[in-house]
Amino acid sequence: MLITLDGLSGTGKSSVALELASRLNLTSISSGDYFRSIAYFIRKNNIDEDQIDYSKLNDLKIKRVGSKVYLNDEDITSFLKTPDNNVLSAKIANIKEIQDIVDKIERDMMTERTIIDGRDVNVRFSNADYSFYLTASEDERMKRMHSTKEEVASRDKWDLLGNIRKGNKLIEINTDNKTIEEIVEEIINIIGENKWECI
Repeated sequence: MLITLDGLSGTGKSSVALELASRLNLTSISSGDYFRSIAYFIRKNNIDEDQIDYSKLNDLKIKRVGSKVYLNDEDITSFLKTPDNNVLSAKIANIKEIQDIVDKIERDMMTERTIIDGRDVNVRFSNADYSFYLTASEDERMKRMHSTKEEVASRDKWDLLGNIRKGNKLIEINTDNKTIEEIVEEIINIIGENKWECI
């Protein structure tokens, strides 16, 4: 079984996905970890966005251990969600070659019980058993992201360039004024916890 969680930044995707994975014994994969790690690599090495050598990106070793993210064994967690890195990761997430790199990493990690969160996962994993799209007001997102209105708008500018799949199969959940636990309970009630009993 596969669950995807899509939505703009600050809607709670990653936090909800981690809690669902813990509650339901799922493999948790966060697309943002990979796009942000690649963005950090590009910024750290002063690579022009128009002159990226995509073959070198294939050699990057990105992994999450608990709440930390490592790039080639370097702990880069504290650098991933800076405003500059957020904007660049949103921009490169629209590059087909980088999408393909992240897609391969994620498909290699998937198990029979997986939850994937990210801005574009409802498009790339359109065969998911359950596809959720999380929303939140601008004020709520600013508070969660510790960002200004301008910073949120800058990130959204690039995020909204990507395809957002909507339709009968997509379940939209507004996360305003809800705790992570409340959102998780709402999702569990939708999918039916009996389908995810631990083996």
